[in-house]
Amino acid sequence: MDEYIGVVGGAEDAFAGAMGGTFIGIILLFYFLMIFLAFAFGIASYVLSGLGMYTIADRRGLQHKWLAWVPIGNAWLLGSISDQYQYVAKGRVTGRRKMLLALNIALVVVYFGWIIVMISAMISDMMGAMLLGAVLGWLLFVAVWIALCVFLYMSYYDLFRSCQPSNAVLYLVLSILFSVTLPFFVFFIRKKDLGMPPRKQPQAAPVAEEVVVEVPAEETAVGVNAFGDPSATEEPAEEKTEE
Repeated sequence: MDEYIGVVGGAEDAFAGAMGGTFIGIILLFYFLMIFLAFAFGIASYVLSGLGMYTIADRRGLQHKWLAWVPIGNAWLLGSISDQYQYVAKGRVTGRRKMLLALNIALVVVYFGWIIVMISAMISDMMGAMLLGAVLGWLLFVAVWIALCVFLYMSYYDLFRSCQPSNAVLYLVLSILFSVTLPFFVFFIRKKDLGMPPRKQPQAAPVAEEVVVEVPAEETAVGVNAFGDPSATEEPAEEKTEE
């Protein structure tokens, strides 16, 4: 009887171990699947956003349209689209491309500077300095990030208004609440210019009217030809004398 119980107990333990291993395997599979889906969605969003920005910049004649595919550089191109809309539609000169570029660079500098300060404080075993650096660095990072988001969404709002003004507010609100929708909006409206003023067609240069100089008949016969060139006149024929 004891042997039977031992065999049954061993089988239960083996089954429990197998089930536990299967459960852990399912969790790991789900985890890696989520990572793959997030990575794939990130690539798709990057491609859609880059293609949309490149198409808009190309159709509107902006320089350096290839920056749509460069991180941080695409912020410059977005600011250029916003600046162009503000100038053409409202006659205002803005410098959002410079502001977006500066804020992106500042965000990267603050982030890596904060990491360096934290590592240095940990190596030096300075807990007080580490705590102070962590708090100040985090506050500075959040301040720069908020400023960047403000200018970023202002520029996207100009982009939406220049392409499809009737849905610009809706696109902006959905982009703020659900940031995953932003690349799709930029891609879908990339070929629209409903909010841009019509382009001025180049006017042909006026054709100068041909000036006709009226020359009296007498002057034409003597010393001036029909084109007003005295050097091209023929000498009058000598009269024949009767013998």
